[in-house]
This record gives sequence, C-alpha cells and structure tokens, in this order.
Amino acid sequence: MKRKGLTLMELLTVISILATLAALMFPVYLKVRSRVYETSCANQLRQIGIAIHMYANDHGDGTPYSMPWGLGRLYPHYINSKDVIVCPSFQVLAPEVVEDMHQISLRRWGKVWTSYWQVSPRGLDDIASKNPGEVLSFTEIYVKRGDQTPIAWCDTHRNGCPTSNYGFYISPKSAMVNCGWGTEIEFKGGSIVVKLGSPPNPDAPLIVLRWSGSVSFSQVWDTRALMLRY
Repeated sequence: MKRKGLTLMELLTVISILATLAALMFPVYLKVRSRVYETSCANQLRQIGIAIHMYANDHGDGTPYSMPWGLGRLYPHYINSKDVIVCPSFQVLAPEVVEDMHQISLRRWGKVWTSYWQVSPRGLDDIASKNPGEVLSFTEIYVKRGDQTPIAWCDTHRNGCPTSNYGFYISPKSAMVNCGWGTEIEFKGGSIVVKLGSPPNPDAPLIVLRWSGSVSFSQVWDTRALMLRY
C-alpha cells in the first residue's frame, strides 16, 4: 500500500532542519539589514549636505557659520521630506515617537525634529572662549581641516537610538523606546534620559557628513579626535 504524507518523525526532522537553517541565517540577515540602513543613512546625509550649502549661500556667506540652527530648518524649502533628516533605522524602530517629536518640535521651536547631531560653529567658539587653551574653537578646526571638517553625524546604527542628539521631548504616545541590549530612551520632565546598555551593534560605524558634502564611515567615537584628525 502506497503511503501518503509524512510521518510525525519526518515532519519533526524537517522542522528541526528549517529551524537550524533559520538560526544560522538570522545573523546574516541582521548584518545585511544593518548595511542597507547604513547606506540609506549615508545617502540622506549627502542630501542634507547639499541642502546645507544651499541654505548657507542663501542666508549668509556660504561658510559653515551660515548653516541653519538645527537641520529641521531645512524642511520644507531645502529638503522636501522630513524623513530625510531622521535615520532610517530609527524610523523603523519607533515611527510613532518620531512623528510625536516632529509635532512637539514644531510647536516649541518652529522646526521638525532630526535624529542627526549637528555641529554648532558659534557654540564651539563660545565654549572655546570660556575655556581658553583647553578647547579648540570651530574656527581653529576649520582652518586646519577645511572641507574635511565634520559638520553632522549619525550614531544610531551603533547604539540603536540617536543618543548623540539630545533634542528629545516628552512623547505622549511612547514614554520609553527600547533600543535593544539594555539601551533605552526614557522621557522625563521634558527631557531625555538615555540608559546605555551594550550597543546592539558595537562594530557599526559613525556616519559622518563633512563640509565638502562627502560622507564617510568612521570607527572613531571620540568627538575631539573626530573633529581634529578623522
């Protein structure tokens, strides 16, 4: 008599093989997905670099000192989508929180929120003037590095959350964002509390936008070293 279908043992064997293959492939999938997000983020930073130069030429002398105060001010006249100024991996992680912060930032500051950290030339110069000999001014850095001077970056890929950017506000829909591996963003009293665990991807690069408009991937996480040498 011809047997139809699988026995229980055969079915369990197939399931076991598929589960083993899935377990082996999952890390590969995560790595590929991370690289896709990193590439998308780098492309967004390139768009931001073009927009910054257009803004600087329209509102000043075309130097970094004419950059907007906050990348959110590039929208909608220089960047036509507010998604461009938020890291794509964080968009996927917490879309409701992103939209909440856009709305709150619009009400408070008249600009949309960004997950990218932006260098403030005047802010650095002010800090340097108050700490002579201890802190380099942006002017000194710019004279030394010229077009290679970093002006913005993204650390979301390493930490799971944009921990460099403290422009978070209370989100009525989500009081906590779990970034994985114990790293959490908690909203308290109108500000952000970042609880750092192990980074979800400690080998992920810092994605750096330079004044020239070029974007590079850096493993240097020390801000001073990044500004001066990398």
